[in-house]
Amino acid sequence: MISLASLLDSPRFSDIKLLTNRDQTPLDKEIKSVDISDTPDIEHYIPEGVFLLTTAMIYKDDQSALIPLIDSLIRADAVGLGIKLGRFLNGHLDPKVIHYAEQVQFPIFAIPDGYSLGELLHQLMSNIWGTQFEEVSFALDIQSKFSNLLIQNASNEVIINELAKTIKTPTILLSPYREIISHSRHFNNSSNSARLYVDQLIQLMDDEKKTKGSFIVKNTKGQQFQVSVTPIKVYNYFPHYLVILKPEQIPYPISSFAIDQAATVLSFILFKNEKVAESRFAIETDYFKEMVDNNYKTDTNLTLQEPNMKHGYILSNFYQAAHVFESSAISQNKLTHLQEELLQLAFKWIKKNITHYFANTVVIQFQNTKEIVVLFQQQDPNLTKKLSDMATDIKEKLPLELVFSLGNPYYKWEQISQSYTEAKLVFDERRQNEQSDQILHYEDKGMLQLFNNLDKNDVTFFCQNILKDFANTEDPTLIDLRKTLTVYLDSQCEIASTASKLFVHRNTVKYRIQRCEGILGHDVSSPEHSLNLRLALSLIDEIK
Repeated sequence: MISLASLLDSPRFSDIKLLTNRDQTPLDKEIKSVDISDTPDIEHYIPEGVFLLTTAMIYKDDQSALIPLIDSLIRADAVGLGIKLGRFLNGHLDPKVIHYAEQVQFPIFAIPDGYSLGELLHQLMSNIWGTQFEEVSFALDIQSKFSNLLIQNASNEVIINELAKTIKTPTILLSPYREIISHSRHFNNSSNSARLYVDQLIQLMDDEKKTKGSFIVKNTKGQQFQVSVTPIKVYNYFPHYLVILKPEQIPYPISSFAIDQAATVLSFILFKNEKVAESRFAIETDYFKEMVDNNYKTDTNLTLQEPNMKHGYILSNFYQAAHVFESSAISQNKLTHLQEELLQLAFKWIKKNITHYFANTVVIQFQNTKEIVVLFQQQDPNLTKKLSDMATDIKEKLPLELVFSLGNPYYKWEQISQSYTEAKLVFDERRQNEQSDQILHYEDKGMLQLFNNLDKNDVTFFCQNILKDFANTEDPTLIDLRKTLTVYLDSQCEIASTASKLFVHRNTVKYRIQRCEGILGHDVSSPEHSLNLRLALSLIDEIK
C-alpha cells in the first residue's frame, strides 16, 4: 500500500512538497489511483481514493475557486490534490486556500515545474501497481496456505490461530448467534478476555445497525482501539463474523484483499463443517424415524440396551416428545428461505444448549420440513417454564418465536413413537385452528379423533340429525336442557348423580330428561342412542 505519507517520505518523490500543515492534514489514506484534470466539475467522474493532479489553469485569475473544488474532492473521497504551481499560478498558492484545506483536513501538494503531470502520473501508478502486485502475491500465498489447512481438515481453532499468527493481531470467530466459536491465543493469558470485546461489539452492532466495518471498543483500562468485522457467508441471512483487533497495526504487505482471501477460505471451511454436522444429524433423524415408523426391530435377539448405545437415547421410565416450530411459519404450506434458515439455526442452537435446561434429551430435525423434535427422557416438574425460558433466550439470538406442541409422557421406550404422534397431532390442530399459544399439550379425545379428517359439513349434518333442536340453539331453555342431558349421559344415566352435579332436585332431572326425550323422539338412555348423543354433543362444540 502506498499512502500520502509514504509518498512524501520516498526519496523518489522527495521534491513534492506538502503545502498544508502535516499535523492538520492526515496523510494515512491509501492512494488507490492517480488522475489528471483541469476541469472543475469532476466530482462524479473520479474513483474513490484518487490523488488528483492539476495545473490549476482555470484558477489563475481566481484561486479562491479552488475551495469549491476541494469540497467536491472531499465528497468524492479523494485523498489529496497535487498542483503544478509554476505554470499558471506563478509559483504561489493563495494562503486562504491553504488555510481552508487545513480546516477541512484535505492535503494539498506542490508539484515542481520539472515534472510533466503525465510523467508523474506514470511514476506514481508504477509504484502503486508494484505495491498492489506484492499485496496480491501475498494474498494468493494466504489463500494457498489456508486452502491446504482446509484439505488437512483443520479445526476452526487452528484456522483462527494461523490467521492471527499471519496478521500478527488478535482474531475472533463468531457464530451467526454472535457467540464465540474460537479465538486466537492472544486472549489466553490476558486480562482482556475475548468476551469483553465481543460484548461491546454486539452492543455497537445493534446500536449502529450495521454488521460489518470498523468499531471502537475499550479494554479493561478504558483505552480505546479499533476492531474490524467481516461477515463470512455460510448462511444467506445470518453470517458468521471474523473479528480482527487493531487492524491498523497489521504489517505490510498484508492488505484488506489478503484478509478477504482468508475470510473466503474460512467460509469454505465453515461450510464444510456445517455439512459434516448435517450429515451426522441426518443419521440421528433416520434412527428416530425408524422408531416412529415402528421399523425398529424388537425381536428376541435384540437386547434392550441397544437404545442406550446410540445418539443419546437412554433406558428410562419417562419419555415425552415435543414438536418445535416457528410461530410465523405455522400457517404456511411452504417455508420461505429465511424461515428455513431460522429453523435450521434454531435447531443447532437448541441441540447445543439444551443441557442448560434439561438433562437426558435427544434433539432431531426433519430436513424437508425443518420441524424440530425434542425427546425428554427424564421427568422435569418445571417443563413448561423451562421451555418458555429457552424460547426467550433464543429470541435474543434470532428473530423468531418458537412454539411447542407436546405429546403425553410414556414409561417405555417402545412408546416414544406414540408420544411423538400425539405431539404431531397437537401441531396439526394448532395449524388448522391457527392457535398461537406458545405451549400446547395433547388432550385425548378418544373417538372424536376419528372425526378429524371428515368433511366439516358431514360432521355438522351428523350433529343436527342426532341432536335436532339441540344442535344450534340460542334458546336459554333448550340450552339448559342440553346441559342437563350432557351431565346425565356423563353420569351413566343415573338420576341421583346428575341431580348432585347440577345441584337440583331428582324430580327436576326426571322432568328435564323427559322433555329431552320428547324433543329427540326416543329414550336417551338406550345403548343404541346414548353413544350417538354423547358423540354429537361433544362434536357440536368442536365445530362451532
